[in-house]
Amino acid sequence: MEDIIISLNASNIIVNLFFVIIVFIIGAFLAKKFGKATEKLLINIRLDQAIKNLGWQQFFEKYKANVKVSNFLGIIIEFYILLITLMVSSEILNFPVLTNFFLNIVEYYPNILISMVIFVIAVFVAEFSKKIIYLDSKDKYSSSLGSFIASATWILAILAILYQLNIVPELVIVLFMGATITLVLIVGLSFGLGGQEIVKKFLKKFEKKIK
Repeated sequence: MEDIIISLNASNIIVNLFFVIIVFIIGAFLAKKFGKATEKLLINIRLDQAIKNLGWQQFFEKYKANVKVSNFLGIIIEFYILLITLMVSSEILNFPVLTNFFLNIVEYYPNILISMVIFVIAVFVAEFSKKIIYLDSKDKYSSSLGSFIASATWILAILAILYQLNIVPELVIVLFMGATITLVLIVGLSFGLGGQEIVKKFLKKFEKKIK
């Protein structure tokens, strides 16, 4: 009887290992596909070009770091699929501790994905502000406005990412409120000190450029 039980257990282990191998092969395939698809999507929307326009590529090259942001974000997506694969595999093998470990990481991962979206949006807003700077290089006010938009974007984006990643969220909320109030005061003062004419002038020139 004991031999039969041992034989059944051995058979179950073999069957489970077989399913784990199948799950891992499928998971690795999907991870590679989703990672490459994400990288291709980011390249198509010109994320790497936007990073280059912001001068980041020169910074990476200065320290001999061959970094492509689209590739890095694609790897993050790929790693997410692999984590799900490992979680399912450990569940099949009945390793509850390992399953819970991977489950905790998988449940946290949406915070990372949302942070990625915030980062991508911030990059494009900052790049757009740089284009505003070069609409009329002789007008110093357009340059100041572009720099202000870029700085404000990165401050708010960094705080939003830190909050999304649950890094000292209480402090981030305080800093976010302080930054928002400061930005509102700056904008209010600029309009109160004659900024309206500057903005009107800038918008007219911007409209002419578009036409």
